[in-house]
Parts: sequence; structure tokens; C-alpha cells
Amino acid sequence: MQLMGIGLDLFSVLITFVILVGVLLGKRNAMNEYFPILLLMNALMVFADMGVQAFAGSPDNVTMLKCSLILQGAFTYVSISGLNLYVDKLITRKMGKRPLFRIVPFVICMIMILFWITSALHGFAFKVNNDGTYEQGQLYFFVVLIGCIIAIYIFFRILVNHLTQTLDSNICVSLYLVIIVPIAMLFPALYFECLSLFYGAVTVSYLIMFIAIHVSTEQHVVEQQIDDTIMQTDLIISELQPHFMFNSLTNIKYLIKKNPELAVEAIDKFTKYLRRNLDTVEDSNLIPFSEELEHTKTYLWLEQLRFIDLKVEYSIDVDEFYVPPLSLQPIVENAVKHGVTKKLGGGTVKIMVREEKDCFKIIVKDDGLGFKADDLHDDEHDNVGLKDIRKRLYDMNKSKVSIASTEGVGTTVTYWIMKGED
Repeated sequence: MQLMGIGLDLFSVLITFVILVGVLLGKRNAMNEYFPILLLMNALMVFADMGVQAFAGSPDNVTMLKCSLILQGAFTYVSISGLNLYVDKLITRKMGKRPLFRIVPFVICMIMILFWITSALHGFAFKVNNDGTYEQGQLYFFVVLIGCIIAIYIFFRILVNHLTQTLDSNICVSLYLVIIVPIAMLFPALYFECLSLFYGAVTVSYLIMFIAIHVSTEQHVVEQQIDDTIMQTDLIISELQPHFMFNSLTNIKYLIKKNPELAVEAIDKFTKYLRRNLDTVEDSNLIPFSEELEHTKTYLWLEQLRFIDLKVEYSIDVDEFYVPPLSLQPIVENAVKHGVTKKLGGGTVKIMVREEKDCFKIIVKDDGLGFKADDLHDDEHDNVGLKDIRKRLYDMNKSKVSIASTEGVGTTVTYWIMKGED
């Protein structure tokens, strides 16, 4: 039985470290912030049980057997407390506040650890004989019962948050198994006096938990990436607006007769504009702001062919930083389309860039019609475009964009492109 117990413990340690490597190599989330602690406690708990199996029955290793038993019980309760902390962190992340009574299981576990350690002297929970054997004390089952009660308490915490939809179903099911599987295996382990069965069940439940939560997390990441790609592609396609294309081509058609040289330049600008938009579909990596600014200037140049009252002013102090593609041009387009070109007599679009201590500040200002705050949500296309730009800027390095507008006065859009370490 001892050899079988040591074999089970070695297998549990191997699985534990495999899971630990998988967690540490995965994407950063709630799992790999706190789950490694649970895995480490499980490994220490199994190593302690391995010591119990190895030193039991040897009169020369009584002290080592006592130490192994002390560590076995202590790390078992530390693992229970760690599981409660893990659940607590998951709930806190979702609720935004710490749950009530979260400290109670921790206090009980600390008391039981002290009680277990002192059993090495008074023998209430376990006894070690001089011949190297050990036996259960009078209060051994009391220690086991308290551990089960805390585990059941954690189970109901998970259940409540599952029913209130605070935690995802996949996470809750995996957490249920982490509690149910070890408790179910505890009774055969006590009957056969081989706690390696119990610790093996704990390890297997962690493996199930890792697979369930890891797969769920990765699936969510993939779905989010697909949604982001679709949103960005929709924005790019929307920028190739038929009206803009037709109007630009019509202007070029008339310029061919009136001003052939200007027509050739317009065709060159129009081609550059289309190429930049289409290139973004294939490559959505960050680009130098100078490229985004040049693309915006191309757009404005084409629009000035149509609207002679459209004036543009530039005040660029710095352009050596990176931004997501199509993060400036759509905003400038909104200023032209909804602002100055609808105003009698036209207006001016100003693009300014300033360098500050912790960011690069981009300002797009127009003196067009402006709008009320509620009107920002009325144009679904523009709202989706702004939402996409905000998300891409934030994902880049928590950069931000804000809009301020006064009806009849104009609109100002401000970017804060945060400086990174690179």
C-alpha cells in the first residue's frame, strides 16, 4: 500500500507541474494570477504525504514522520483556504467589491492548522509511536469534518454566485468538481488508510478545472478577436463609401478637360487613398502617425476639390509616434461631413499635435454646426466607428479619445496617445 501511495503521489506531482507550466505559459487572466498558488500548495501537500508514506514504519525516522504528518495536515488546510481565496477573487472581479464573511474560512483554517500542529505533542488528531507507526487520534475525524464543512461552504458560495450569474457556468462547473471529486474520494481514502487517493483526486480535479477554464478563456479571447476584426473590417469598408468615390471620380472627370495636370494629381491622390484603406484590411498593425496624417491629408485634399469653402489648418509639433491605422481620418471625415460642409459658407478644420510629458495630444477642431450630446448616438455608423477607434486606442496602451461639441459653435475631438516604455 505504501508503494502504491508513493506512486500515486509522484503521478499527482507530475500532473500538478504540467498544469502549472500550462497556466504560466497561458494568457494573463484571473487564473494565472491565483491558480498557481493552489497548484503550489497541492504540490507541497502531495510531497508531505509522500514523506508520510516513505517514513512510516521506520523507527529511525520518527522525527521525519512527525514533520511530514504536520506538513500534510497544514498544507491540506492551506489548500482549502487557498481555494476559498481563489473563489473570493473571482467573485470580487465580477462584483467590484469584496464579499461579506470572506475572512471566516481563513480564520477557521488557521485555527485548525494550529490544532493539527499541536497534535504532535498532545496526540488529539494523530499519534506517532516510537516504532515509526502512526495512528489517528480521538479528534481526527473532527479535523476531517471541519475541512468538509468549509469545502461545502465554498460550494454554496459558488452556487449562489452561479444562480445570480455573477460567475460563468463553465467556471462554476469546474469549481463544483474541485470540491465534489475530492470529497467523494475522501471516504475510500480513509477506509483504505491511503490519503494518496484523496490527493490524487484533488490533482485530477485541478486538471479538469484548468482544462475547463483555460479552454473557456481561450475561446472567449478568440471570439473577441473575431468581433474586433469584423468591427475593424466594417469600419474600413465603410470608409470606401460609394458617395465619396463617385463624387471624387466625377470631379476628376471634369478636371480632365479643365485642368489635366490637376486631374492627374487627383487620380494619384485618389489611388493612394484607396490603397491605404485596402492595405489596412491585410495589416492592422500600428503605423507611424506621420502615415496616418498623410492619409488624412490625402482625404482632405480630395474633399477640397468638391468643397471650395472647406479650409484646413495644420499645427504639427511632432509626428514620431505610433497609432492604429484609420484612427484619425474617420474623425476628420466626421468633422467635414457633419460639421463644416453643412454650414452655410463652409468652415475650417484644424489638426493640431502637441507633445506632453506622458502623452502625445492630438486635437481635431472644426467650427461647423456642432451637435447636442444626445445626437452623438443617433448616427449608428459614426457611433460604431468612434467605438472602434476608442477600443483600438485603449487596447494599444490605454490611450483615450474624447469629444466636446456645442451646437452652432463646432466640435473638438481630443486624443491622448499615452507614451509607452518602447
